[in-house]
This record gives sequence, C-alpha cells and structure tokens, in this order.
Amino acid sequence: MRKTICIFIASALMISCEGQLQVPVLGQKEELKVPAGVTLEPSRLFGVWTAEMSCGDTNDSYFEQSYRMEFQDVNDAEAVFSHWFTDGASEVADSLHNIGFTYEFNDTEVSLKPKAAYAAVGVSPMRGIYIGNDRMLLLSETLSGMDSICTLTRTGDPAPAITGVDRTLPRPGDVVTITGRNLQFVDHVYLPGQDGEIEVKEVIPGSKEMKIVIPDAEFAPGSIRCLSTSAHESCYSPAYMFCHDCVFFHNFISSGFSAPYKGSEFEYTINSMGSLKSNVANLASAALLEGHSLFGLEETSHPDSLLSFFGTAPVKWEIATGTDDKDGYLRFSTSDRFQHVLDNCNGVLTSRTPCADVAIQMDIHVMSNGVPEWNTGYLSYRLNKDQNSLSSSMLANVAMWEKGSPMSFADGWKTITIPLEYFAVTSENASMSTLGGLISSLKSSNLQTLLTLVNYPMDSMHPAQELSEFQFNIADIRLVPYKTPSNTKY
Repeated sequence: MRKTICIFIASALMISCEGQLQVPVLGQKEELKVPAGVTLEPSRLFGVWTAEMSCGDTNDSYFEQSYRMEFQDVNDAEAVFSHWFTDGASEVADSLHNIGFTYEFNDTEVSLKPKAAYAAVGVSPMRGIYIGNDRMLLLSETLSGMDSICTLTRTGDPAPAITGVDRTLPRPGDVVTITGRNLQFVDHVYLPGQDGEIEVKEVIPGSKEMKIVIPDAEFAPGSIRCLSTSAHESCYSPAYMFCHDCVFFHNFISSGFSAPYKGSEFEYTINSMGSLKSNVANLASAALLEGHSLFGLEETSHPDSLLSFFGTAPVKWEIATGTDDKDGYLRFSTSDRFQHVLDNCNGVLTSRTPCADVAIQMDIHVMSNGVPEWNTGYLSYRLNKDQNSLSSSMLANVAMWEKGSPMSFADGWKTITIPLEYFAVTSENASMSTLGGLISSLKSSNLQTLLTLVNYPMDSMHPAQELSEFQFNIADIRLVPYKTPSNTKY
C-alpha cells in the first residue's frame, strides 16, 4: 500500500546523489495567512527547534514526518535543517540530513537562504516567524507564494555535532580537522583505542572546526567522541576511524600475478577481467622520483603506498568532451573487494549491514598547476564499467571542491568519502540494499568496476577547466561504517 503525503513542503525535496529532485504531488492549496511575529531574543534563537507531525487515519493515508532546525548564533548566521519522512512509494523511512542555510534575523522573523550547493539542486528559501512560547511557524518561499511547513518548538540548547573528519586513517603526529556545529562547547576529545578510549591532549578549539594532533597509541576501529561538559552531552563521528582491516586496496600491485590474480588485491571470482590499469602507476612513497608531485614534500606525512593518476608525474589535463572521456583508470571486481573486507574486518561490517550505513573511503592528494589543490573534474566510481552517465544508478561521481572553493591539500592528504547510498541502485533495488545482497548481485552479473577521473562539468557547482599540470594520488581504498551515532547525555 502506498502512503500519501498530505502536507506540502517545498524544502523537503528529496535530493539524490545525482542532484535530482522528487517533488510530492500536490493538491489545490489554500491562501496562507501569515501571522504577525513576536519579539525573540537572539540568544534564544540559538538552539535546537523540532516538530513532529502526522495525518491520516487509515493504513493507506497515515503519514508521519519530523523536522529539526539547528540555528547557530547570529554572528555565524547559519542554520542546518533535517527532515525525516516515509517515502510514499516504497513505505521506507527516508530523510534529508544537514541541509545548510544562511539566515538573517530581525527580532521577530528569520529569513533562511539555502547555501549555493543546495540552491543549485532546487532547495527553496524558508522563512520562520516567531509566534511566542518557544514556537516558530516555518514557511517555504516558492515562485507561487508562501506555503506552511510546520510549527517548530524550541526543544534544546545548542548541542555539538560532528559533520566531518578530514583524515580517518591518520598516523601518530598527524593533524586532523574535525568539522561540525557548536564545537566551541567541546572540552574533551576521545579516540577509540584497543584498551578503551584515548583522550587527545593537543586540541585547537573552534566553533565550526577543531584540530587535534593524533597521539602515539594503539587505536581500534570506532568513532571520535567529543564531550561537552557544559551541555552534558557527547557527539560522535561515524565509526570510520582507524579501519585498517577494512582496506581493500593498499599496494595496488598486480605485476608478478596472472588472471585471476590469486593472492593479490586484484583477485577475482567473476568470469573475466580486462586490463587492470591504464595510465596509472602504483608507487612506494619512499621511492618517488623527482618530478612526482609529492617528491620533496618531507614535511607531509605520506601513506607508504599509493596510486598516481595519470602516471609518475603531473600531465596536462584537458576538458573532456563527454562523461566517458577518461585518461586512465583502475579496473577490478568490487564484489570480490567488498567480500575481502567482510572476511577480514572482524565484524565491523557484515553481509547484513544496510548499504545506507556504509561508505567507500580513500585518502587523496591532488596537485593542480603546481598548487596543492583540487579545482576541476570529478572522481567516478563505476560499479558497472559500461555505465558512465551523470545519472546512472550504478555509479557515483564525487568531488571535494566547489565553484570558487577549491579543496586545499597544503596541510597534507585528505579522506574522500563515497556513501554507498550515492549509488542509487542500493535504494532502488531491494535485493542490493545490504552489503551481502550488493556483493551477490554484482558477482552474479559478472560486473567489473572502473575507478577513473573525468574533467567534465558535473553540475553548475562543478564546472571544468583545463590544467597544464595535474596529478591525483590515491591511497588505502576501504569500506567503512558511515552511520553517525546519536548524541548521548550524561
């Protein structure tokens, strides 16, 4: 049975990894009467506002949804919006997490404008009108007018949250940047250790990001925990830290082996495999030759093995004429690589783990025109090597940079994350919604994977430009947990 969405919410558009929008089907709407606002203290705006709504009285019509808006203080003037709901077609619980807005506040109203990346995929502006008693009427602004979303209630003081970690497989002495919200309230940071949590002693605090120096210790797979004693609350990263046993490509060595490459990282059980590498070089960081983009960067901590696109030295990178116009690639069997992780990760992931709770990660270092930054092109991970379009359900195209905001590698390697939910097939096909199901399907279909780079416009936020020198380095490709634990009180 399909459940019917009975409330219109322009901001609750479902954003897929390809930037497509699924808009609820609407009936005729009535003219909205907007009430006058009541004065609200700016310090009271700063905090967590939530709402829970339901409608319908039969199995066919009943529908639930919840909202969470986290306002940062008026100096930051940023807010984060999340919406949890049930997909009307599949009846599967779905959600939109951490949609970023900037805002202006005039004592009674808040005008919210989506950040550029979200505006580019159709997220609408919103407006909040404070109506007293810790309640705020949330409205969406569209070309056709104003529509009511819900009435939010202030339910909590500002709480810390981790939204990202720039290196998830660091070594002692590395500086790791934790990004998030309200991190200025964090006064203790803990890392997962083999004998329990290890408190970090060297911490550089901040509100939107904080830096920690990794101590010399014996770590274990798990989450970073940030404790705020003033808020009596801990927040967490996903349990993707120190997942050494989840690495499925480390040395990228195929020489000395022959099909099916038994005993190597390229070993496969599917029917066939073509050439494994094209215009890429597997290298040891201790033996890099002059001319490589990492040569001479002794102050940077490098992984001991890496793979370099497009060879041992930077090359000219022209704008591609299409999405399959690639200059080099790595070919392998994702089904066998994922199975290797399940067989060796000591239960960190299992065949029953939902794909929605898992991500592919790898560490990267990019040099563009002699500058340590990434400012054009995208990384394309293709579960089916024969598909290359921007909208294919069997691939994920990702970039860590945006228009006007290149990703800097001046302070070393970064971790890039590809959530498995970016591969739309994992949500569209129930048989591929778990790791075991995905592995089985890829293997039975004898699907080969291509990992490549394409210098082609991905969307309006990711235009392409030609570079006279470009080199893209990859290390430690791995499969990791990606579900963020909820904050805990103490």
